Amino acid sequence: MRIKMFVIVLCLCAQSWAQGNNQYISPTKYDYSQVSQQITANCGSKYEQAKAIYRWLCDNISYDTSYSIYTADECWEQRKGVCQAYCELFYRLAEPVGLDVRIITGDAKTMNSGAEGHAWVFAIVEGDNVGVMIDPTWGAGSVNGSVFIRSDNDDSWFHVDPYWMIFTHFPDDSAYQLLPQPISRDQFDALPLIKPMWGEYGFDGKTIYDMCISGDADLPVIYKSGVGKLRIVEMPLQRTLRVGMNYRFAVRKLQQCEVAVLPKQADDGWQLQGSTYYMDYMPVKAGEVVLGIGGGGKSYFNVVEYEVAQPDAKDLARLEKVNPMLMPELTDLPGFNASVLRWYGIDGRKLLAEVRNGSVDKLPKFYSSAGEFSIVEMPFNGVLRKGHSYVFKITPHKGLNWALINEGTWYREWNVDASTGIISMSVTPENTGRLVLAVQLIDGGKYEYCIEYDVR
Repeated sequence: MRIKMFVIVLCLCAQSWAQGNNQYISPTKYDYSQVSQQITANCGSKYEQAKAIYRWLCDNISYDTSYSIYTADECWEQRKGVCQAYCELFYRLAEPVGLDVRIITGDAKTMNSGAEGHAWVFAIVEGDNVGVMIDPTWGAGSVNGSVFIRSDNDDSWFHVDPYWMIFTHFPDDSAYQLLPQPISRDQFDALPLIKPMWGEYGFDGKTIYDMCISGDADLPVIYKSGVGKLRIVEMPLQRTLRVGMNYRFAVRKLQQCEVAVLPKQADDGWQLQGSTYYMDYMPVKAGEVVLGIGGGGKSYFNVVEYEVAQPDAKDLARLEKVNPMLMPELTDLPGFNASVLRWYGIDGRKLLAEVRNGSVDKLPKFYSSAGEFSIVEMPFNGVLRKGHSYVFKITPHKGLNWALINEGTWYREWNVDASTGIISMSVTPENTGRLVLAVQLIDGGKYEYCIEYDVR
């Protein structure tokens, strides 16, 4: 497969400057020929030579947090330096093998500050002015306070697509933007901070660039935790999500791992189509939503981060229409579990209506007997009143014995509808304490609790 290269197109004066820019490199007292030959010994092309030098620098040179080492020779001696030193040493290692390297100066954005002075390189690897953009300093690692943290085999800053590079790097010479239409400094400052790892997840740089340069983008935050583990086929490209809206997530796993959209919803579940896992996700309340990755257990690392806006009346109306069981009035109830309520066949619209008329402020306790029966009618409030009558109607799924038990008082006289299989009973609890719906799973065995109320 042919590697995509980038052509630098310069006017005559710019070309003269570009070819002569390296005159500003500090003089050297060393002959780097031997080490250069060793680093590039197994390389069959200029592209491979540039990649080998990049990898050597990333693996062997640390960032100088004292900000005092600027030259190739000092960088070689101390095995550390600032960005200028990385680039000068790249140049010195490339020169003996005939690799043409241009040092580019300009400004770069980081997570912790605005744009500030920086240097990176353009390596000519094919023909005239055809090459790749490289930032060996950022490829080597990052600085946290006064501590350098080396990256683990990070190749995202080698052969960087110009559409990714321009989000963080603004060269003094606009020709080195390598864009069909160079942008202004004001446009650069207005771009969000996006790094080439987006490309490693499968996104197209030009597509994201076009969205951002038009001013229409509200992009989510993306982290490195999933790089090399998954490709993102589809996801929302807006940071702000809305309650009641469906969003499609689709990924391909490159390694065995767990992937989740958090917080998990009752209707969650990945579907597999070919090699792609996909899920339709609907936020139900304001807060953070993330696409996360984990190796097992309950811990996940954020891959993509969103923010769900506070719902307005339109959002809530949409949610109620498509999924009333997930309305905030229900999800905020003590003991609420949408999955359990659905297992038992409880109608979300009916439950919502009772909450709104004030008859339900707490749900009863549900035990793990899903599959044994479904509910036709029952009191939805978890607190019942002594001496009041309540109707229970259920559809048993097996030929089992059922009972209502109120602190030692048993009720077993069910009315049976032969045409529907529904059994029903009206009960007036006479004792404070617990009232439970129970089932005898084994003939002659103990009764197991299914639903529990508090009688007062």
